[in-house]
Amino acid sequence: MMPHRLVLAYFSLLVLALIWNGILHLVLLADLDATVRHLYRPDLSEHMARPLILTAGVVGVFLWGYVRFVPTPSVREGALYGVYFAVVAGLLVDFNQYILYPIPGHVAAAWFFGGLAEFTIYGVVLSRLVPARSSYAATSE
Repeated sequence: MMPHRLVLAYFSLLVLALIWNGILHLVLLADLDATVRHLYRPDLSEHMARPLILTAGVVGVFLWGYVRFVPTPSVREGALYGVYFAVVAGLLVDFNQYILYPIPGHVAAAWFFGGLAEFTIYGVVLSRLVPARSSYAATSE
């Protein structure tokens, strides 16, 4: 059975992700995002559940990776894991979109740096919410 701390960490991170992405894309990067709005799906409003499901999945993968690869949680380790995850995600998403679509480089860079801050914060938050691996490994057997 999954410990309550991991469930709390998952839902805390999910709420943080929704708030962060709302502020980042609807407020801070609203003008930049508007420059590529013509590339969005014309029926995007009909499929708004998909980005929410994707966000929930990314949070789950982030938490799983943190639990799997960070043996001793600390603010430093959480931040480093967040930076690593952000760089991998940035290459897979932001740089790939810049290559495939006519997106200005400064837009892709802004998305990348927003993700870098986002995942670094997630790592720090998890370092405070998730106990050391040894304290929940015994309860999952």
